[in-house]
Amino acid sequence: MKNAWRMGIALLCLGLWLGMGARAMASEGTVPTFNDGDVVGFIGDSITHVTYSDHGYVELMEQYYLSRFPERQIEFRNLGVDGHKASDFLDIYDMDPGLRGLDRAVIMLGTNEAILGLPTEEYIGEMERLIGRLKEDGLAGEDILILSPPICDENWAGNSGWAYEDRVLEYMEKLEDGAREWGVGYLDFHTPMARLTAQIQEEDAADSLTRDSIHPNAMGHRLIAFYILRAQGFGDESLSESRFLENGVTDCARDELKDFYRGEKGMCGTLHPQTLPVADEEELSAFRDFFQEGDILYSKRLQVEGLQPEISYQLFMGEAELGKFTGEAFGEGIDLAVLDSHPQQETMRQIAALGRERHQRTARHRNMWVEVMMQRASYTPEQAQAAYDSWRTEDEQLRSQMYALAGDMAEEVFELAVVEKGYSVLELEQERAQAQELARQQAQEQARRERQELSARLQGKAVETVVSLREGISFFTRRMGGFPFWGKPESGG
Repeated sequence: MKNAWRMGIALLCLGLWLGMGARAMASEGTVPTFNDGDVVGFIGDSITHVTYSDHGYVELMEQYYLSRFPERQIEFRNLGVDGHKASDFLDIYDMDPGLRGLDRAVIMLGTNEAILGLPTEEYIGEMERLIGRLKEDGLAGEDILILSPPICDENWAGNSGWAYEDRVLEYMEKLEDGAREWGVGYLDFHTPMARLTAQIQEEDAADSLTRDSIHPNAMGHRLIAFYILRAQGFGDESLSESRFLENGVTDCARDELKDFYRGEKGMCGTLHPQTLPVADEEELSAFRDFFQEGDILYSKRLQVEGLQPEISYQLFMGEAELGKFTGEAFGEGIDLAVLDSHPQQETMRQIAALGRERHQRTARHRNMWVEVMMQRASYTPEQAQAAYDSWRTEDEQLRSQMYALAGDMAEEVFELAVVEKGYSVLELEQERAQAQELARQQAQEQARRERQELSARLQGKAVETVVSLREGISFFTRRMGGFPFWGKPESGG
């Protein structure tokens, strides 16, 4: 599978993103990014609800935003409901408190409609009505993003008879036109996932991005999150890349580096990371290994130029030794995010665990609307509100813990050091202190000389002024023929 993924990436990188970029932005709306204070509601069916896993694309996106923008307070609100169609959301729209108070909405519906054989016109009409309800609640077109329905993997060797891909493609053709007419954003991630699926199945027909031809598996959900983030503009360049150039210049995309010093046997500085590594768990490692574009999206790259290519250097962040790398490897760039010894990785795993617990609690809460759809339960507005309030209290507690941990990490400061093997960080810091002291003394001496020069210039100007004044009095006296105002001085004392 690994070779097939890499082959797929070559095709995607060369041509697919250009075509997909045009499709993603085909509507008059734009793909919205999420800002501080936003409440983002993800409206969808079981592929958003995700009762079959401890996280889905919604939670993966939240992890990414937390790592790259820990200062932003954003609520990622999962509003998915198993089995739901656009018409079902219209049925519960006025009863579901979760649909209130949204600043942004991301909608992915159409799978259940296609399974049931709903005519395209009916599906598009219900989607238009749902968009209209969101706009009535105050959302503008640019606040809404429609996602294409995901693939039906009909060619998977494990397919048990699911075949509705053609209908999904019909939906997509009209959905893009509708999004343009409604003035909302539209993103087609179906096309690149279908192409990638075909490529991996050329090597292994039993491989798939789904778990059952319908529901994306772990890799599929990471791809959905990736395509949305990519459409929002992330991934062209790392948001956390740091470069230390051979001439001593530092170039940090967002992280701050102070007291930078570069000597013959290494470099060091005080690093304030303003972006965090995403928890490097097994699924993410597999995703990054197979999907090069995703690898770039999640990296925290440190590049140091001018080191001896064959010499081994040790990399430290605070007290943690992150590893030993050659000067050549530093020149190419070290990805800090994949280093298990990174001092922030353990906390990021705690955040990921809290995110999974949030997802599980939310999935259980959203099950109430499955019961309503199946006519196995009904709720008064007061009961629906009470259930929502109970869930929200728990959710806010977990979310507050996540954001507090991320916020605390965003305040952390580390001594970053790259030292030649056999040379200690302490020696490098002492070398830096001596260099700083010498620079301080040189600056003081330079300031003393400048003060002396300024004093000398001022004294010279004072003398020139006195001479000029005397010459002026003498000239005036001669001109006036004596001292007409105060008389000629008496002689003899």
